[in-house]
Amino acid sequence: MSTQEKPDHAAYIARLASALDDQHRGDRAALRRYWSPTTRHQAFPVLGKLGALGDDRNTILCTLFAEHPLHQVGLTVGKAALYLGDRKDGDHPFDRHFRRLLACDELPDLGAQLHRLVKRLSREGVALDYAALHRDLNFWANYSDRVKIDWASQFWQIPLPESKTETRS
Repeated sequence: MSTQEKPDHAAYIARLASALDDQHRGDRAALRRYWSPTTRHQAFPVLGKLGALGDDRNTILCTLFAEHPLHQVGLTVGKAALYLGDRKDGDHPFDRHFRRLLACDELPDLGAQLHRLVKRLSREGVALDYAALHRDLNFWANYSDRVKIDWASQFWQIPLPESKTETRS
């Protein structure tokens, strides 16, 4: 009896980090060209080496990682976006952009909005949990609403106050 293996997101990110390290800056530059329709073809050989051609989810992940390879576990899309400014009067400087991200239904549209987010994260020096993003992109086809709710709750939800443990004597 065969069982379908679950993708190991952390292992995929480790392989990606190894394939796109500082010794492979040319490959990272080629992947960054993916986001322009006129230079997209220059990314295809590298996407092929990474096994991402024909798979929009992995293509998006690889090209985003090439843009900003700073990975940190726990900084999911919503949490990372929250680091892009401070809320003032209930508004966050990235609110409008984040709403646009959540309005996406198709992977190509989502990829473009994630690219915008990752470029901003890169400018601000904020890391992203690419393993969690890989998981979310894999769930997108069937559970996009759940992914959006998770991202939104990480970005907008007020943290619950820490409960004090009561001791009874």
